[in-house]
Amino acid sequence: MNETKLISGKVVKISLAVVQPPSGPETPVLKRLALPQGELAQFYDGADGIRYIAFIELLAGNSRGNHYHKHKEEWIYLVRGELSLVLQDMDSKEKATVPMAAGDLVKISPGVAHTLKIIQPGDAIEFSTARFDASDIHRHVLI
Repeated sequence: MNETKLISGKVVKISLAVVQPPSGPETPVLKRLALPQGELAQFYDGADGIRYIAFIELLAGNSRGNHYHKHKEEWIYLVRGELSLVLQDMDSKEKATVPMAAGDLVKISPGVAHTLKIIQPGDAIEFSTARFDASDIHRHVLI
């Protein structure tokens, strides 16, 4: 598992390792398990319950997001496809762009504007321990 921290640690990207069975106690909890019947991706195993989950269709040449949240921390797991995650910390104004490929997981802290710039079509899953709150979506165009 490869982990990269950006924007003073407010964004964390994790590239999940592909693990072949059988796996042992040294195997990371977050992983992509390559089973004969197909991949099983384990991308969350936390003490906090998930209160929001959404499927995101990623169509090539488009972008999604261009907003930030003041309260919600969110996670995005890229099931398939390729994108650039464009980020900006609303306090420091620090910017970063993170390439993402299938199997990448990113945690975005509150106060970080984000946009998914889709390069190759695919699918993603967004989830959070916070419930959806439309009043916590604050528009901020990055691209």
